[in-house]
Amino acid sequence: MTEIRNALTKTLIDGAEIAYTDSGEHGEPLVLMHGGGLADWMTPLAAELRGHRVIRLVRAGYTGGPFPDDLTVADHARHAATLLHRLGAAPAHVVAHSSGSAIALQLAVDSPSSVRTLCLLEPPLVDALADPSDVDDLRAAFGPTIGAAMAATARGDHAAAFDAFMPLVCGPRYREVMDEVLGAAVVDDAVSRSGPLFTSEAPALAAWTFDSAVARPVVLVQGADSPPPVHRLVAHLAGRLPQATVETVENVNHLMPLTAPATLAALISRVTGLSDAS
Repeated sequence: MTEIRNALTKTLIDGAEIAYTDSGEHGEPLVLMHGGGLADWMTPLAAELRGHRVIRLVRAGYTGGPFPDDLTVADHARHAATLLHRLGAAPAHVVAHSSGSAIALQLAVDSPSSVRTLCLLEPPLVDALADPSDVDDLRAAFGPTIGAAMAATARGDHAAAFDAFMPLVCGPRYREVMDEVLGAAVVDDAVSRSGPLFTSEAPALAAWTFDSAVARPVVLVQGADSPPPVHRLVAHLAGRLPQATVETVENVNHLMPLTAPATLAALISRVTGLSDAS
């Protein structure tokens, strides 16, 4: 895992710095898109997908470089499309977690030539995707939490901002799990860089509108231990996408890329048809 994390290549796209790893294997490529707060959400999964060509994308705002103001979900999708075509990796099987799933969906709409399939690990609980019956309750839960996180960010207390937000999404043991899997130093670094999550990424997701014209197969993955609004979101989204199926992973929640990377790797290989890749 350390080797993969340290092998990042940085590049500029439209003035924004992104980074990536590319395993360089032959065969149909997979691109991994992380969720909010951690550039390393997908690092354990990348390590489990040896034998495939795996590109792990670290998006703008997570590289340590200057962060452009007002990046939209469409901007992040364009960065991903540009990178995949530069690397000769399009179309790719796109695997995305949480807020990365919104970017992956936008990528499939804006640049269908970049996408072979989508595998979305618990898309974010945002208005554009949630079951309509949950929207008011989600706003009531997330609004004050995001407000507290933004206030803490404004006064420079990134640890308080991170700790206000993550338990709501990942459960109370989030930090214990992150430290155990990635190491406390990696998580501390992510916390210190988390300002854009609240000042840019969360507002961009709130402003995003979802276009269901996704002409690619989509696998929606949910954790059996995740709360009911997540399961309702997955069911609602599956009903809106013409080529969607649902997979449930037992004994996991939103932390699944960290707690069950081997299980996810096997699932991804199976649903993308890459089980026999070497």
